[in-house]
Amino acid sequence: MQFIPSALLLLFAATFLCIWLLERRRRHLLLFALAFLTISAATVVQFALWPADIGYNTIVCAALYSAAPLLLVQGVLLRSGQSMARAEQAAWFGGIVVILACFYYIQNDLTVRVYVLNFGMGGILLSGAWKLRHLVRGNIVDRVMLWLLLGLGATFVGRTLLTGGSVPTDDVDAFFQSAFWVWAQFAMSVLGVAMGLALVVVACADVILALKAERDSDPLTGLLNRRGLQGKTQRLFVKGVGKPLSIVACDIDRFKAINDSFGHAAGDIVLSGVAGVIRSKLRAADIAARTGGEEFVIVLKDAPVDDAFGLVETLRREIASVRFAGMPDDFAVTCSFGIAKLHAGESLWDAIGRADKVLYAAKRAGRNRTFAEGLQLSNAA
Repeated sequence: MQFIPSALLLLFAATFLCIWLLERRRRHLLLFALAFLTISAATVVQFALWPADIGYNTIVCAALYSAAPLLLVQGVLLRSGQSMARAEQAAWFGGIVVILACFYYIQNDLTVRVYVLNFGMGGILLSGAWKLRHLVRGNIVDRVMLWLLLGLGATFVGRTLLTGGSVPTDDVDAFFQSAFWVWAQFAMSVLGVAMGLALVVVACADVILALKAERDSDPLTGLLNRRGLQGKTQRLFVKGVGKPLSIVACDIDRFKAINDSFGHAAGDIVLSGVAGVIRSKLRAADIAARTGGEEFVIVLKDAPVDDAFGLVETLRREIASVRFAGMPDDFAVTCSFGIAKLHAGESLWDAIGRADKVLYAAKRAGRNRTFAEGLQLSNAA
């Protein structure tokens, strides 16, 4: 019975390893597998008293128990594009192992070893949660990861404070009968399973969200496609009721001539470059999509038409200043823009249709300019 927690942890290690073998680009899954494998090995070493020498057993257990939360935290951080510095990892690992060795070989005190190990493991998890505190504003999956680390770390600290007093000073046999050990086994079984299941759910959610993002994105430019634009703007319309929204239609001038003169590879470079400029100039709440060959749509949140005009003019000038690989240095790629206000009760595509009409007026007027519906404003480079 005492090896049931170890078997459950090992099962989760195998599960994450299998998922990683299917999704090798998600390296954090391998770290999750190693974390569960390490904690499983630690429980086996402690239960079986192998090696039998208590001093050696203490050091091996300390190393395995310290490595497990470090691997878990590193995996969670890696999933979010962060990492724990190697020096910090070494400090946590070395500090726990050395202190536990000292409180066996220099001053034998089992109670202190229990406090140091559990506070250390909790500290590692809580430090990881602190590094990920920005995820409190993330999506639900990100928030789950944050609260998992925070809750698990707090459990190590709280459980030790509540039951650590039952640990004897140097009687190993009595330790395995203490309230601390009973609750530790309970927590290992329940929290281990809960953490494993939660991480499996997170891994599956990550895959689903990635597939959804791939479905809704234009592979060449990385902007939204028509489907992604529709979905993203629907949520924006719900949240932004009563606030001004400007719809911008953008078209690369004489794009067919670019393809004919310099080749389709150069045309792809232009599309990607224009998309990059658009992405760099927009605000966080704005939305950009590639809706056709050389056609883009931008949705500007909380932007009346006159404000949108100024932003788009900055964007137009920036694009005209960029020089693209595969084309002469004196060749300028330009874009024309049309801006329309989204009216109450109007569909997105109706507003885009009106913005398109304004865009074609800008093209007829000479291209490389911005026209805005309702404004007697235009500009040419």
